[in-house]
Amino acid sequence: MNKFTEWFGLKGIPFGKDVDTKGLFTYPQVSELHQLLELTIESRTAMLVTGQAGTGKTTAIRVFLDDLPSNRYRVIYLGYDQRGQSMFARLAYEFGLKLTNGNRMLQISEYMRRHITGSNKELVLVIDEAHLLEWRTLEDIRLLTNAEMDRKSAMTLILMGQLWLRTKLKSLGNEALYQRMRFRYGLEGLTQKQARDYIRHQLTLVGCTKEIFTDAAYSQLFLASGGILREINNLCIDAMVKAANQSLAKIDDKLMKLVIDQRETS
Repeated sequence: MNKFTEWFGLKGIPFGKDVDTKGLFTYPQVSELHQLLELTIESRTAMLVTGQAGTGKTTAIRVFLDDLPSNRYRVIYLGYDQRGQSMFARLAYEFGLKLTNGNRMLQISEYMRRHITGSNKELVLVIDEAHLLEWRTLEDIRLLTNAEMDRKSAMTLILMGQLWLRTKLKSLGNEALYQRMRFRYGLEGLTQKQARDYIRHQLTLVGCTKEIFTDAAYSQLFLASGGILREINNLCIDAMVKAANQSLAKIDDKLMKLVIDQRETS
């Protein structure tokens, strides 16, 4: 069996998640998202970002936040906690705050008011997978955004989650937090042309300038992935591995269909 990176003359493994500003594939939606993120942070308000799993929400936002000057902003990332107790315990840990018995939210809010707003750094709080959060936790998040009789917030809040997070926030009991999301953006999948450009971009990053997918293979890949970045990544890697093992210089629609069928049945 041929190692696919060597077979195609690649300098590394393509389609990875660890990308920077240079490596990020930019298209109109990502540019719009970054524009709204900039407005959100400048106005120190809240933003809601939703999208189907695998559309690249986390990567696009992380790359933008990585470029913020560290001497002016402090970015804290939280995610994957369904229960507020563990999530806010991690937030307190990030602050170096030891919570005492009593109202943990009040202690965190007071710390933010005294230390964060009084420092030279602005706080950007990012909560990923927010669709998993309980109602009580979402309400606590809303309370964290309150400061000085609602005149200003002690932080910028970026809430991320899958599409049904919007429905959850619109439901009874969460409307107040939803209303605080001054900016809201839904990230969708790529178009067929964008998907092709994305694949070429990813391959160029690892030193591949030749075309290794046929037009028919691109079409098959797009239809199977629905333009979802994560699915595109997975299909491309699988197809390249299989092509290398079969000593094929190009990936055609026949090979791509085989890869798609095997993924569907596995």
